[in-house]
Amino acid sequence: DVCLLARMMAANLYISQIEDLMFELSMWRCNDELRARADELDGASRKVVKHYTEFWRQIPTNEPYRVVLADVRDKLYNTRERMRHLLTTGFSEIPEDAIITDVTKFLEPLELCYKSLCDCGDKTIADGSLLDFMRQVSTFGLSLTKLDIRQESDRHTEVIDAITT
Repeated sequence: DVCLLARMMAANLYISQIEDLMFELSMWRCNDELRARADELDGASRKVVKHYTEFWRQIPTNEPYRVVLADVRDKLYNTRERMRHLLTTGFSEIPEDAIITDVTKFLEPLELCYKSLCDCGDKTIADGSLLDFMRQVSTFGLSLTKLDIRQESDRHTEVIDAITT
């Protein structure tokens, strides 16, 4: 339960930070890679829009950073809701492919935005809140904590003895 709660709280915090980035990254210039991702996501996103406070309508394709970040926000929302369902009922209908389960998959669209900003001459903007957020995610991961698994030293001694003899 503690791990589920930590992941739910992390997703909630990250949603807020993604929305802040969506406000900040309103530019339309981007590299071809980000444009292709935004177009791909826009084609796939003709679905039910969740009830967000900000950017709740369909984001136009001429705002590619917001399109990509909105997809990240949707996955974080699904992650939070799945953790909430698992905590309360032990079951969730939200499929695992609709949530963020891996830090590298979480960082990939953020790195794509960073690279695009740098390619378009907006390195100063890229090195601001976006880079700070990427560092947070790299440091704290999906649960804001690192697991610390401890055992009695006798168990470790047994393992070392089994390996070395």
